[in-house]
Amino acid sequence: MTLQYTSPSAIPKIVADLRASFRTHHTHSLEFRKGQLRALQHGLEEFHDEFAVAFEADLHRSSDMDVSKVEHTIQGTLDKLDEMTADQETSGLNEFDKSFVHLSPLGTVLVIGAWNFPVLLTLGPLIGALASGNTCVVKPSEVSEHSSAALTRMLVKFMDPTVVQVVNGGPEETTVLLKERFDHIFYTGNTLVGKIVMEAASKHLTPVTLELGGKCPAFITENTDIAAAAQRIAYWKTWNTGQVCLAVDYVLCPKNLQEALIKNVIGTWHELFGKDFRNSDSYGRIVSKKQFDRISKLLVAAEEQNKIVFGGKSEAGNLYVEPTIVTKVTERDELMQSELFAPILPIITYETFDEALNIINGQEHPLSVNLFSDNQDQINRVLKETRSGAVNVNDIAASVTNESLPFGGVGHSGMGSYHGKYSIETFSHPRSVMIRNQAHL
Repeated sequence: MTLQYTSPSAIPKIVADLRASFRTHHTHSLEFRKGQLRALQHGLEEFHDEFAVAFEADLHRSSDMDVSKVEHTIQGTLDKLDEMTADQETSGLNEFDKSFVHLSPLGTVLVIGAWNFPVLLTLGPLIGALASGNTCVVKPSEVSEHSSAALTRMLVKFMDPTVVQVVNGGPEETTVLLKERFDHIFYTGNTLVGKIVMEAASKHLTPVTLELGGKCPAFITENTDIAAAAQRIAYWKTWNTGQVCLAVDYVLCPKNLQEALIKNVIGTWHELFGKDFRNSDSYGRIVSKKQFDRISKLLVAAEEQNKIVFGGKSEAGNLYVEPTIVTKVTERDELMQSELFAPILPIITYETFDEALNIINGQEHPLSVNLFSDNQDQINRVLKETRSGAVNVNDIAASVTNESLPFGGVGHSGMGSYHGKYSIETFSHPRSVMIRNQAHL
């Protein structure tokens, strides 16, 4: 079933109706919020098989991780919602006063999802919006059209239409949507569109959360367990065919460890997918012809410079790009000019720790710096001397799986965060309440 776009002329009324609905205050009740979250749970259960088919069509991969992660997030939110939304008492001006911070829902919010994880990165923010008592417009990505069509059908069937409405479309529909006034906009995607979203939001002084990406490095040091590091790097580089904001975008490696790193990365890929990547049931595809063409240009440039040491093959007919390793990479190479979002692994060798830090700091702030080291001084220097959304030590992107930590970027990798209690904070206003005792004024 194809994705049906929303008529641009219908969008203003959709937003106006949700704003009017919020003003009835029926979303404020915790029991009502929990009811919406449970409805979302039931929808995921019923649409499990439909999502499986849609993900195979869009990305040539399973939907299990996306769906199970969202289910886990919903249950975790239900279990802790009372605690996460409770008033936070503070000290008054005297013993007779009462003061506290009350988390108030923001109002009507907009969630713009992403195509690489079309369920997880759309419903993840929606869970926070609903749990905080907001009404919400959901805009799934038109790129993952089969998954977005299934997601639309599920939300229409299971969500209260006075609370959640879906708008589908491309740039035209999104442009119309962004002209409307929202109380918060949550966008997941690339930096270019992030700037457009932020500019549109500024006209209404609307706060934004931007979950973007960037060039996340894997930083190999002399005391790294190369086999363990290579296994994690290889997995994240080819998970969802490299179309992951937290995937390793490049590796910083001491020259004497490069050969061992390459050998172990290739070995891990063969363990994951066998010798024939193209015919592996577990190796995905690029999401669209547009993205395939972009990646192909990068491969051609690397091949012309004789820098590909493994892989490099591609087939436009089925949007296949082979896992690829590129060496002799410098900061000036085209591979280092923007986020790859592809199964291409550039390796930059370095001589000193200071040189490696300078390379990281020569890029825009990434979503994550992934350091492989047990040296506390090196860990401290990365924490002190670099900027990133997160730091992972001896792993890749482990922080994103920990719901007790905020997930978000800094600078060009984004602003704001969510997950766990941080989702509630993102979609709520911490309202200061001061109650004076008249008898003791």
